[in-house]
Amino acid sequence: MQSSTTLIIIALLIILPLAAYAIYLSLKVRKHQQEHQQQVDEEARLARENTEKRNNELISDIRFIARSMQQEQCEITEGVLRIHVLADALDTDIMLQQAFETIHAHYLSVKDFPILDAYKALSRKEQFKLDSQRLKLEEANQEKILAEVEAIINHSFDSLRPLQ
Repeated sequence: MQSSTTLIIIALLIILPLAAYAIYLSLKVRKHQQEHQQQVDEEARLARENTEKRNNELISDIRFIARSMQQEQCEITEGVLRIHVLADALDTDIMLQQAFETIHAHYLSVKDFPILDAYKALSRKEQFKLDSQRLKLEEANQEKILAEVEAIINHSFDSLRPLQ
């Protein structure tokens, strides 16, 4: 009887420290998982804040260009190109909305026109031809584009898709 009691005591002396160590490790793992989750949550929060800040800056830039177009401080084609590129950086579907169909159509018509050095490399005749084409497009689209520019200034941009 005494030997079985001794064995039980020895077993308890072995099992209890092992159980305590297992509990310690379990708590340590749980703490590590919580810290990791907090870190992941913080990184996600920062990413959302950065995206929101970037989006707000893009929206501000789009509205600034739109107002510049209204005040004739920015040519129609230049404004359309700039707005379209910024809007695409914000959400590739914005300019596909019916409210901005003339801006989008104008953009598609002029997006491949050469600019800067590529334009300067053209002959005078080619430059004149492009300028004439651009001016005709601007004249034909100006009224609708300016109306759409007003819509852009007042657009809520609430339906932005989260970036993937």
